[in-house]
Amino acid sequence: MNALQKTLAIIAFLVLVSQTVRHAYLLWLEPRASVLDKYDRPLKNEITGAASLDELLSRYDPVRKQADAARRELSKDGKPLAYRDERELEPYKSEHALREAITEWETKAKELRELRFYWIVGVALCALGLSIKRLHRWFGLSFLIAGFSEIIYWTSPTFLGANTREFDRLLANKFVLSLASLAFLIIVIWLNGIFAEKRGPSAV
Repeated sequence: MNALQKTLAIIAFLVLVSQTVRHAYLLWLEPRASVLDKYDRPLKNEITGAASLDELLSRYDPVRKQADAARRELSKDGKPLAYRDERELEPYKSEHALREAITEWETKAKELRELRFYWIVGVALCALGLSIKRLHRWFGLSFLIAGFSEIIYWTSPTFLGANTREFDRLLANKFVLSLASLAFLIIVIWLNGIFAEKRGPSAV
């Protein structure tokens, strides 16, 4: 059993270290600017500078009204709106970008709530596993595995996301919780003496 515990502890440690480093890179080192950004300003500045979902919504509302009015004008003239026009022409381009940013904000806010909830569930399962392990080793280990699986899954890297403050908030939470998970894992390893050297009776 000790060999299994060592293997699982090493795997969990490697995963948590690598994803914590990645979160730190995304937060502070990853370049976010592009040479093409100058063509999309000031809209990108408005999206990245928005401090709340309501602020994004207040920017989206007038653009949506302009786009709806333009669509009505086209329908009166009997001209269909091409997909290319939706992506490249104003006010449709701004409407699409703001709508996408709002949808992304809501998605990341939902993911942030799930992250915090399931991380607490994972820690609770680990605490339960530690207490049960004194009575039944395999049963307690099962709870520990389930708990750390939850923790690692929900603190794993987010690969897609718009450049919004809610995305940054999610990244910051994942970094902090990954770091806390790493510290928690080390405590669990120490409490269980997983890597403790077992010394046999000394020779006389």
